[in-house]
Amino acid sequence: MSANPADLLSWTSDWSGVRVTVVGLGEVGFSLLDTLAELGAQVSTVYSGPVGDRATIAGVLGVALHEEATDEEITSRVVSIPADLIVLAPDWEPELEAELPLWNAGVPVWSDVEFSVRVADKPGSPPPMVFLAGNYASHIADAAQRIFLHAKIRAARAGVDAPPVLDALRHPDGTDAVLWTLSARQLWRMGRELETARRPRLTVSIDDGGELASGSLEALYTQTVQACVYRRAGDLTERAVEKAFVVEGCRAIGVAVDTPGMSDLGRVEDIICDRAFLPDRKDRALELCTVDELEKAGFKTPQQVEVALAAFAVLRALDVAPEVIGGALQVPGWPSE
Repeated sequence: MSANPADLLSWTSDWSGVRVTVVGLGEVGFSLLDTLAELGAQVSTVYSGPVGDRATIAGVLGVALHEEATDEEITSRVVSIPADLIVLAPDWEPELEAELPLWNAGVPVWSDVEFSVRVADKPGSPPPMVFLAGNYASHIADAAQRIFLHAKIRAARAGVDAPPVLDALRHPDGTDAVLWTLSARQLWRMGRELETARRPRLTVSIDDGGELASGSLEALYTQTVQACVYRRAGDLTERAVEKAFVVEGCRAIGVAVDTPGMSDLGRVEDIICDRAFLPDRKDRALELCTVDELEKAGFKTPQQVEVALAAFAVLRALDVAPEVIGGALQVPGWPSE
């Protein structure tokens, strides 16, 4: 069967017989091929070892296995396999010179992000997706998840420093939200996908440079539905938000350690305030917690305060009440890193 990947927009799409080559057989690569096998696709995987018992299990699932020694050999093998679609796992992160030929081989190439968002509706409707990237993404996601759970909202962590996102999306009980930390290579691949089904509810970065370039951050914010959270004092994230093509109605939400402007979260004297997620934000601000409460929870340095503010922006965007946020900070078990 020859398929047009552009038509594969849902778990309920007809994946049967679609020839898909997955590149990489790490934890995420295995979750990709396992999902594709469940969907009925004809799956091959190309990888380099060691991969533990994943190769054995993949063989039992009917996946065609191709182990290669180098990244260049992986690329050559992938190009040689007849396929309707190539999906790149973040487990495989070669030099760009070894990866680029795949994007020019005439077969549609997706990042694992592109595939995963298309099948996120397995429970019936996809959970809200929050994409996070940059040096502090994992800290933001961890802080947000902890307060979500305090509010009895099942928020799953995924991505960098966390399990594969497909574990959450395929969980029998579902999840209320997904906090997905993305690597620089994932963002680079997302930037090459001219046609995308990605519609993250929120996108978040307070990166001030690091390994992320402006183009990568622009890919992070692309097609955001509700809010792009950025570091107000950082030119990199602000420029990326300005350039990104987002869904109409999406808002830019700034975080800063000083007085918040309208549509920002920040600090007014000894109070941490939200001027973004309230109807009369022109004239009012909501108190989220005190600076003292934030410090006792371990958020002391300016960078740590920005992490907390970015986490609070995620929580407020998903309708967590201000008093819940302040109350969660007082639960024993903090500080946060």
